[in-house]
Amino acid sequence: MRPSTSGVSVKLEPTAVSIPPSASFSSQVIPPASSLRTLHPPAPYDVFLPPPSAGPSAVPQVTAALVAYLPAEPERSRYLKAFRETMLLHPCFNLPNFEQRIAAIFAWAEGGTVSLNAGPMSKAELARDIFFPSAKPNGSSKKDQSRGSGPPPGSGGASRHAPKPTLSFFAAASAAFALGALVARDEPPENSDPSPPAVPPSPTDSAGASATLFALSEQALQLSEKTAAYDPDSVISMILQVLFMLHEGQMSVAQNVFPLVGKMVNVARLMGLAIDPDEFPGTYNLFEAETRRRLWWDVFYYDLFVADCMGHPPLIADNTHTTRLPADVDEEKFTPSSTSLPIPEGADSDTSSTYFSLKCR
Repeated sequence: MRPSTSGVSVKLEPTAVSIPPSASFSSQVIPPASSLRTLHPPAPYDVFLPPPSAGPSAVPQVTAALVAYLPAEPERSRYLKAFRETMLLHPCFNLPNFEQRIAAIFAWAEGGTVSLNAGPMSKAELARDIFFPSAKPNGSSKKDQSRGSGPPPGSGGASRHAPKPTLSFFAAASAAFALGALVARDEPPENSDPSPPAVPPSPTDSAGASATLFALSEQALQLSEKTAAYDPDSVISMILQVLFMLHEGQMSVAQNVFPLVGKMVNVARLMGLAIDPDEFPGTYNLFEAETRRRLWWDVFYYDLFVADCMGHPPLIADNTHTTRLPADVDEEKFTPSSTSLPIPEGADSDTSSTYFSLKCR
């Protein structure tokens, strides 16, 4: 006997016609005209490629021609000053070390063209040279300790293992300049002549500089994700991109910031930032460990902040990580070669990281 189906109700899958339009997504998202430039890559793909002598299998990387897309003086110093002042309200990574690495990338680009003739080196040596160029063995001179500002590999320099900037750090530097340009957009340049300039600034140099630099950061980070593993600079890039979008005020939180924060959380977990570095003895030095702690808790902060704005629960639960809170240190004295935590003289000093610790709590 066939069972009766009179009391069985079948739930049909919704179709495009039966789905009711949502209030938040019923209208098409139309970006502002000023942000349309971010839809186009600001740098051609060839700029990311080394000279033909590197071979046909060379992957995209930082080149001297690519660094030329970053601001030149005096805008460079002006944007960095605005970026520095902005980061006082949004502390995270060690800012003095970050600015030193930005200065090193410009000095590196002025050293000559890129060549890959240098012999192979271990991953540990490469990471140490790129991320912490000042952490050198005892006995090396101060000039040798700043090899990050030396010539590109193969340009005739004496060092065989001359460090090379990574795309992830270039993306972070571009995002930093974008944020600085955004904040300094409405501020007059310092020591400016009151008389009108002979050649008025173009709209691209003023209002469009921040959007172009932001698009350059996105472009570099996308290429880095396809050619290399995630590193701390990748997370720094995403954090600065989130800060840029929150400061700009023209990008939708639901459409842009919310997905990026979710990606940032997953990348941080993938890198093991949710586990305290002390659980891996001998893996990270003091500066690396504190950097990982700071990045994790900043990701935790933005996950909680943006989720609260969207009305959703945060992605990071309280019982899913063991990373301790960062230590309060003197930012100016805390370097990659530090063997102890420099205690700040006063909590009210700009070099203290007390505010960041309070933000994490």
